[in-house]
Amino acid sequence: MSHRAAPTPFGLFERMLALRYLRATRKGAGVSLISIIAFLGIMLSVATLIVVMSVMQGFRVTLLDQLLGVNGHVFVQPPGNTLPADGDLLQTLEDIEGVERAVPVLKVEAYAVSADGQTPVYIQGVERDDLLAIEQVTGLGARRSGGFEGFGLGERGGNGVALGIGVASKLRVGVGDQVTLITGGGAETPFGNTPTTEKNYTIEAIFAVGNSEYDGILLYMPLEQAQLFGRKRGQITEIEIRVDDPLVIDPFLPMIEDVVGRQAFVLDWRDRFRSLNNALEVERGLQRLILLMIVGIATLNIISGLVMLVKDKTSDIAVLRTVGATEGSILRIFLMVGGLIGVTGAIFGVVLGSALAANLGAVERFLSSVIGFRLFNPAIYYLDEIPSIFEFSEVRNVLVFALVMALLSAAYPAWRASRLDPVEALRYE
Repeated sequence: MSHRAAPTPFGLFERMLALRYLRATRKGAGVSLISIIAFLGIMLSVATLIVVMSVMQGFRVTLLDQLLGVNGHVFVQPPGNTLPADGDLLQTLEDIEGVERAVPVLKVEAYAVSADGQTPVYIQGVERDDLLAIEQVTGLGARRSGGFEGFGLGERGGNGVALGIGVASKLRVGVGDQVTLITGGGAETPFGNTPTTEKNYTIEAIFAVGNSEYDGILLYMPLEQAQLFGRKRGQITEIEIRVDDPLVIDPFLPMIEDVVGRQAFVLDWRDRFRSLNNALEVERGLQRLILLMIVGIATLNIISGLVMLVKDKTSDIAVLRTVGATEGSILRIFLMVGGLIGVTGAIFGVVLGSALAANLGAVERFLSSVIGFRLFNPAIYYLDEIPSIFEFSEVRNVLVFALVMALLSAAYPAWRASRLDPVEALRYE
């Protein structure tokens, strides 16, 4: 007596039936419609997840790049307002392995006035070579007009300054124009100190960091000139230390603290920008959780589609069981139906999301032109355009999650189909 061989698990026979059940039939057109709705729901939710996560990662990387490019990575600050510009200390700090540069900085809050405007500015007094090393300010991509060839040259650093494009816009000035800087604490006179210090400077360069907050307030001045203007001869407000890898900052802190000792405080960029960094991390995590829930909800449409499909194919299932199909075979067929909906929806979602993420700037400009106002306002988001960084790890996680949710959604209808009694199913046929 011969026995018919059981179908190979996930073999050609089972795959063929799974694909056939995905197609519309005259009797089960509604089933196919629900499958299409489930497919579209998964595709759109996956695409949305990829776009949002790409934008969030773009925001994080771009902001950190600007923060860590314009600012230092570790900051040595005195207990008081200033500390002496000690060349030996700077050299000792730069001798630490992994430290690229120790930059003495004098920061002065001032008010800038021109013939056509006025605005507060934050003066950064730095040495010429230290400023030229900041690519985000002096690089070709950051220069808007003028140049830094003459910055810091001349008696006591010269009289030239460089300012952000936002400052130049508020003052309505350009390269070669004069700007008057005013700060508190003036010169000593027989009648006491004057309330302010006021001096004219020539604009040598205008730069754009790409962050509207920095571009709207930063003004760079040669260190010696800033010390004269701020009446802090030979003094600096902090030392900005730049290291090879600012994202792995902890190994450098003990070595820097040993060099500095008790004469100053040592902070890293995470301390200075803690609120922003924490906000980015928390928002990114919550966005991922919320959007994964949306993907999960979209895959639940598979349940209703498969329940109706099982009901529509009751007689087919009964016939298959009578000719030798096992419960496991029926279970796998309907699991594949759900898995195919989930996987194809996720793949198309990845393609759509990747295309949108790669062309987000063009999409935003088109939508802004249609509705008549800027959707992405640089003054609000501190960036010139929407940043987007595509992460393959995110795509992999999304695909795995969509497949798992699709299989879980298909599990119950597939189990019900496998437990169908062929005798009961064919009784009224």
